[in-house]
Amino acid sequence: MGLPQAAAAVQAAERDETIAEVRQLIMDLRDAAQDGRDLARRYADVLQKVVDEYCDEFEKRAEAALARLEAVR
Repeated sequence: MGLPQAAAAVQAAERDETIAEVRQLIMDLRDAAQDGRDLARRYADVLQKVVDEYCDEFEKRAEAALARLEAVR
């Protein structure tokens, strides 16, 4: 193998390695994005439950206060 052929082989190997690294990076980014979406969904579910609980509690307290006000009349 001559010098130009060896240099071409090295360049081809480096190109293949770079392509493999880019493909791995893309897969890692896709996985991270999916993990982020999953985490966001879980936190959204938790937040929704907390808001629902507070709203229910607030509604109960408001109804009780309103009942007390009406009883005073």
